[in-house]
Parts: sequence; structure tokens; C-alpha cells
Amino acid sequence: MKEEIFINLEREIFRGNVLDIGARNYGIIYNVYKKYNDDISLEYINGEKDKENIKDDYYDNCILLFSFRNVYFKRTKTKLVKEIYKYMKTGGCLYIWDIDKNYGKTFNGKLKILVPNGKLKKLSIKDINIFKDNSKKTILSILKPYFKIEDLKNSDGIYYIKAKKLKNDKKLQDEETRKEEKNESSVSSG
Repeated sequence: MKEEIFINLEREIFRGNVLDIGARNYGIIYNVYKKYNDDISLEYINGEKDKENIKDDYYDNCILLFSFRNVYFKRTKTKLVKEIYKYMKTGGCLYIWDIDKNYGKTFNGKLKILVPNGKLKKLSIKDINIFKDNSKKTILSILKPYFKIEDLKNSDGIYYIKAKKLKNDKKLQDEETRKEEKNESSVSSG
């Protein structure tokens, strides 16, 4: 059975340069952004081929709208977060909306997303891969060395995270990477 889930983005305001990372361009972020900004500076990144256009320390906001669900491995999600960290200005905000699905679980839902001017965007999201972890808990653990969580909501199998980029601390990031690699190697060898 498909759940019907409502998300209200009508009052979301993104100021400055925005990086929209996703596997699909639903036009949702564009509609939200253009409502409150005359000078549009919104860049879409869809895969490795678009990465050459991204600037380091440039973006005030980065948005992942149901993007992590398309990344299968925790190591790859961690790599993506590190890259986002590199692209964002210190103090920039990361916004994430995604499905809260752990190993052994599935998700099948219809989303209705309200954008400015009363427009309603409809999406269907189906994830039946029981070997993939896209849980809020996992994403929060990946974000921890790089971002301070400012807002966190979870409802109807969907989570929302707003996080602020921490000051660049190369030593801390390298230490976290070593811990992660050690944990992953101990799991695969044991």
C-alpha cells in the first residue's frame, strides 16, 4: 500500500548561491528559489559529469531532495558529504529531505510537495532494496564531523535535516575518515 505524504516547501527561503544535488530535476527547488530571489544563482548537479562546474567554498546552500536514497553505500554517501562540505562556504546551510529506510525495510509512497504560489508537485518514491540503509541515523552520523544539526524532523517515513557547515578543520575530517575506514575494514574482516 502506498502512503500519501505531504511536504510544505511554500515558505522555505534559500538566499545566495544554491547547489541542488539530485538524480532527478523535479523543478521543485527552482520554484522555491525563484519565488524569493530576483537574481537566480541555482546550479544543478546530476552525477560525476557535472562536477567540473562546481566551485569550492562558493555555495551558501546545498539541497538534497530525495537524493541520498539513490546512493547505495555508506562510503559513497560519506564521500558525497565531504564533497558538499568542500563546495560550501563556512556557515552555509545543507537541507536534506529523504526517506528514513533502514536495512531490511522498503518504502513506497506518494509525495505531494507544496511550492510557492500554491503549486503542488507530485512524486512517487519506491525503494524496495532491503540491502540499502538510508536511515536518518546513518545520515546524521555521516554529517556529524562536517555539519552542526540545526533542525531535525521526522514524519511518515520522511526526514528533514537542516545543518550548518562547520569551520574547515582538516585534522578532524582526516581523523573521522580513518575511524570510518577502520570500522569498515573490521566489519568486512570479522
